[in-house]
Amino acid sequence: MHSFLETISAKFPEAVITAEQDPVRGDLWAQVKAEHWREVAQFLHDDPRLALDHITDICSADYPDDAERFEVIYQFLSLPHGTRLRIKSRVTEESPEIATISDIWRGANFLEREVYDLMGIRFIGHPDLRRILMPDDYDEGHPLRKDFPAEGRGWRSRFDFLPKLDEPVGEWSEAEVSDDQRHQFMADDRPGDKKRTTEMLLNMGPQHPSTHGVLRVVLELDGERVSKAMPDLGYLHRGVEKLAEGLTYMQMLPHTDRLDYVCAMTNNYAYVRAVEKLIGMTVPERAEYVRTIIAEVQRIVGHLFWLGTQALDIGAMTVFFWTFREREVLLDLFEKLCGARLTLNYYRIGGVDADLTPEIISSLREFLKTFPDHIREYDSLLQKNRIWVARTKGVAVISGEDAINFGLTGPVLRGSGVAYDIRKLEPYGVYDRVEWEVPLGKDGDTYDRYWVRMEEMWQSAHIVEQCLDQLPEGPILAVDAQAIPPPKPEVMRDMQSLIHHFIIFTQGFKPPKGETYCGTEVPKGELGFFIISDGSSRPYRLKIRSPSFIHMGAFDYMARGYLISDIVTIFGTYDIVMGECDR
Repeated sequence: MHSFLETISAKFPEAVITAEQDPVRGDLWAQVKAEHWREVAQFLHDDPRLALDHITDICSADYPDDAERFEVIYQFLSLPHGTRLRIKSRVTEESPEIATISDIWRGANFLEREVYDLMGIRFIGHPDLRRILMPDDYDEGHPLRKDFPAEGRGWRSRFDFLPKLDEPVGEWSEAEVSDDQRHQFMADDRPGDKKRTTEMLLNMGPQHPSTHGVLRVVLELDGERVSKAMPDLGYLHRGVEKLAEGLTYMQMLPHTDRLDYVCAMTNNYAYVRAVEKLIGMTVPERAEYVRTIIAEVQRIVGHLFWLGTQALDIGAMTVFFWTFREREVLLDLFEKLCGARLTLNYYRIGGVDADLTPEIISSLREFLKTFPDHIREYDSLLQKNRIWVARTKGVAVISGEDAINFGLTGPVLRGSGVAYDIRKLEPYGVYDRVEWEVPLGKDGDTYDRYWVRMEEMWQSAHIVEQCLDQLPEGPILAVDAQAIPPPKPEVMRDMQSLIHHFIIFTQGFKPPKGETYCGTEVPKGELGFFIISDGSSRPYRLKIRSPSFIHMGAFDYMARGYLISDIVTIFGTYDIVMGECDR
């Protein structure tokens, strides 16, 4: 038994029901009684033998036929030990309650609200337990329960979504924060003049150019200073996780494009890696190289998009034009590779859809010759620019310890000096076969997060160059009669191949019963998929760990005390995409 499981079982013999390591996938997990969860959680966080300091995700599953119907599932990571642990706890339908851990891991705040919103499990002691993705007045129930119909129960039919031009425009007072919401957006301890008796609440969004999506944030102001900043999420919630339960594993793949639609390639990569881990599939060597190359090209595309829009928000128009110039070159390569530029659907379970042609390889090499000089151009405009430095240095500061406690990942976490990168901690693809470094900031401010992303573009270019030099010959798709459709030439000339192709695409393949979590390092952080398989061709439960959603959980902490004008740069420092955040 793994030392983590032995430690927990020895400390809480009356609380731990089961503690095992998955013999196929290697995941560590333990089942804990709900009434003991609070003390177990504190031990997991505090004991140095475990040091589970990073909360990765919280989700839930519904088993209507079981006496204890609901299962709450926690994903933790110990950064000091480099080990993941899953904790599961069951609660009944009559009393769906479990203790909150939002005061131990602050990143649990939004995650527990999501579980409450979508599954109806109450977290005792939570400071603000209310809906987070669904509207506050949504009264149909909890959508992720198995007895909830995918089409809903008629709530949407109450609204007329078509605008009527002859109706008068509403008064300004209708757009203000309602009285019953005001307590949700007011700070408990407002800084500033203690004689002040009234607060000012300012709505920012849901339609605001700096949010880069449909996002509303309610700001409580003390003059020009922000006393509290409360995100109001869910405007782009499409129910992707509910939708996944009715799709085969292959049919779900195009929907991952629509999460972070700026970086669709890495969404695909994260999903297919999770499915491959679930079914124990080995990917051909050339396919692993191609995947790594395209993932790093996508990282460059994502960071170029971020840099251009962040600079534009602060007022640097030239940087926007320059970064989009290089981005267009790479999107042209994507178009040659898979026929699309935005929602790409290129990765496949077991490999990729198309091979790198000599023309694409040649174009990539030409791009890599000039790209370092372009990075220097961007940096020359910004690094010592007084306005850029003033707007980013010392803004939205978060320490490494606090960033870990909030569950932050990616450049936001590494900007605070924490060397957590899944490509190093849990190498996949061919990242362990090439030389590269993890850039780290030291001050944890917006400027350091800018610097980290700039350095990551250097590193990504270096990784791509090495992969092209090492690229081996071979197939780009695994051979698996149960899960992989036959090649198209065989389909066109062989009846059995045609039948096999038809069955896989219409009925899907059936993974063995089990569950797994797989995280992937995408441009915005850790994008993870947790999949529960019941042995059918469709996921029993699929949970998407959205880095943007978790980062927004730290928004209030990082915005307090700064100016209204700083809110724009704080939005930008996360590099959020609301399609991925709201799912």
